[in-house]
Amino acid sequence: MKHLSDQHKLFFGIILVIFLFVGLGLLGWFFVKNRIMFRSEYRLSAERILVTVPPPWVPKNFIAEVLQSSGLDTSATLFDTSLPQKISQAFLASPWVEEVRQVKIRYPAGAEVLLVYRVPVALVEMVSQGFYPVDRNGILLPTDYFINVAPEKKENYLRITGIRSRPLGVTGTLWGDPLVHTAAQLAGLLEDVTQKLGLVKIIPSHEATPTGSRIICRLQTNSETEILWGRFEPNDPQNTGKKKRLIEIAELYHSLDNVPAQFQPIDLSKD
Repeated sequence: MKHLSDQHKLFFGIILVIFLFVGLGLLGWFFVKNRIMFRSEYRLSAERILVTVPPPWVPKNFIAEVLQSSGLDTSATLFDTSLPQKISQAFLASPWVEEVRQVKIRYPAGAEVLLVYRVPVALVEMVSQGFYPVDRNGILLPTDYFINVAPEKKENYLRITGIRSRPLGVTGTLWGDPLVHTAAQLAGLLEDVTQKLGLVKIIPSHEATPTGSRIICRLQTNSETEILWGRFEPNDPQNTGKKKRLIEIAELYHSLDNVPAQFQPIDLSKD
């Protein structure tokens, strides 16, 4: 019995020593961690936030704008496990950011942010109210680039005309009008051939049907040659065929504006 009691004492002694070492280790780490957290290399620095190279239409002070508008705490410590999520949310709030694909925290205190930027594909033109850039989904984008930075670039984009609605929200949100959304998606499809084909306008409208109405689109060139695109659905396989047909017509006559009068307007609505 005495031998068994001595074994118990030895066992509990070992356990006590282990707990003592663990406790001292945790206590020591607590004090060390608190001291480390206040060192500059362990605290987020705005100057060390790197992002995917922005396209020309994104402002040069993009990162500063994101930090200011989001209120992200740039003195946050790398020990904050929620820091990647906070950085992601800050950049997602920018109207120029479509997606945040990855946030990597780096030492010394900084971050690498992999972004997908929104791309303007058209300008919604409104009588006496100027124009509004939109991306391929019909999301409203800031106008600064087209007004103050590179106003001449406006000529490179399709104009969406005939729109009477105003944007329902702020930049970075959907316009809120199916006509704008449909025209923007068509502009996105034609983005790579817009200048080559001399296209300048998309005119979306409602067309009555036996069961209600549908949206159809017309296109115009700089010389006002008209193209009847017809109904546009984003995932319709006919879209690719219509685009190819339009390119073929332009190549056949060396320009859409050279199409003989008897073949105008160019009707793709039945293709």
